[in-house]
Amino acid sequence: MKKIQILFIILLASCTYSYGADVSFSQALESLYGTHEGIAQAEADYKQKEYSKKAALGLYSPRISLNAAYAYFGNDLTMDVDLSPVSNTVNGVFNNIGSSLPIPLPPISLPSSMEQVVQKDQFFTLNAAMIWPVFTGGKIYAANKAASANLDIARYGRTIRHDELGIAMAEKYFTLRFIQDIIALKEDVRNSMQEHYNKALKLEKAGMLAKVERLHAEMALSDAEKSLDTSIREAKLVESALKSMISSTDENINPSTPLFIISSDNIETLIFFQDMASSTNARLKQVQSASKLAHAGVINSTSSFIPKINVFGMVNIYDYQLTSLAPDYMVGLQMSLNLFDGLQNYHQLKSSKTVEESTKLMAARAEKDIRTLVEQQYIIMENARADYNASLKSLAFTEEYLRARQKAFNQGMATSLDVVDAELALSNSKMSAIQAAYKFDMALISMLSSAGMFDSFELYRSKAFVEPGLN
Repeated sequence: MKKIQILFIILLASCTYSYGADVSFSQALESLYGTHEGIAQAEADYKQKEYSKKAALGLYSPRISLNAAYAYFGNDLTMDVDLSPVSNTVNGVFNNIGSSLPIPLPPISLPSSMEQVVQKDQFFTLNAAMIWPVFTGGKIYAANKAASANLDIARYGRTIRHDELGIAMAEKYFTLRFIQDIIALKEDVRNSMQEHYNKALKLEKAGMLAKVERLHAEMALSDAEKSLDTSIREAKLVESALKSMISSTDENINPSTPLFIISSDNIETLIFFQDMASSTNARLKQVQSASKLAHAGVINSTSSFIPKINVFGMVNIYDYQLTSLAPDYMVGLQMSLNLFDGLQNYHQLKSSKTVEESTKLMAARAEKDIRTLVEQQYIIMENARADYNASLKSLAFTEEYLRARQKAFNQGMATSLDVVDAELALSNSKMSAIQAAYKFDMALISMLSSAGMFDSFELYRSKAFVEPGLN
């Protein structure tokens, strides 16, 4: 008998769970968003797209550059100057005059050409140049529209990452809370089984109970201990995952925000959440932004068929041995139009229009899917509330049934199996209530995220009309 009592003491000591520092859901969420690398990564991606959008705005501005050049040719650049018209005339005039004099002069013969140095063999120039695309057929406009669409995609991607991490944390948080509530319930069951075993032991000693009945009570106590120990191990695993996710340094943490149920009077109808999803769901908005990006691609492809006009200019700042033929400055207007490229631009335009049509269809399908998802989550939430209310109704019956079985057992009118079955029935009723509250909470937070209302979770939680207890 002493060995059995010692064994129960050892089992009781091993089946204990340490509750650490209280952490509310809002505190866990704040810690998650302040420390998780995924949030920082999404923010960095948004910043990158923000800078890209600012860069696209610069395409509207003129580009001014400072240019320097040095060149060496190996020899001077020269050109032959034709002097024959001048030399022939001069030669003729002088020769005629010279021959008519009393003393004739020798004939004059000027050269008919002369070599002129146009550019020295090396030179250096420093100039400022400007080019301004005043009309690009919509190419710059398309680039800015694409940059804006990419920024929106990154913004909604940040929201998606925000909600995904929040839901993942909420799942771990409320799972731990759920298991802790189950642990508390199983501790009550274990204590009740211990009390029942002690009574069975006394009745056996008094000769009022058969040994098989006492053995059944002992087996029920052992099963309760094993079940409790399993739940404790599960809680430690979930607690470890939650601590890692919110970067907690505490040895143990206790999710202080309880599971809850909200009455149907304190929550909006299904159509409200579906309409909110259609207007604010981040994934849907991301797909719609992808449609805008595809439309920008169509504009960009169309610009290939339109002339481009640039204004340009250049001013010489400094030069060394540069030919005097080079101008000090120049300004001009440039126009270019692609006439034929093997139908490449034509097919590219067709491709862009196909992508645009595809993204529009995807957006329409996404809205239907999201509204359906919200409906599914809403129904799960409603079913969980119904299960909770049903569990509360059965709770009163199972409590009274257990009292009756315990009283009959003490009077020798019921078996140990009757008491154990009544105890388990009561435990199952309580467990069903806790499980229903857990399902309700997870369905609620998932539905709010799908409706683009994840940050409203705390507001809805404040409307909870009941927090499932264990007493």
